[in-house]
Amino acid sequence: MSTLLTRGTSARRVREADCRRPEGPTLDDVISRSWEVLRAGLPATCPACDGELAPRPSATAANAGGRCTACGTTLS
Repeated sequence: MSTLLTRGTSARRVREADCRRPEGPTLDDVISRSWEVLRAGLPATCPACDGELAPRPSATAANAGGRCTACGTTLS
């Protein structure tokens, strides 16, 4: 028994143009911005669900991160 693999007509080649960096913020940009806002003691946008990350106070001068009021995601 033998098998022959062929490329279907719907397959497309990966071109260099397909690998360009997408437009918009990176994950690093999103997380960094959330930290900046939380450290100012303000609620930030949750990177997981776009809900509200409420700042969590800590014993030190800086905030200890935040917890999303919608999905429960924690940034710490």
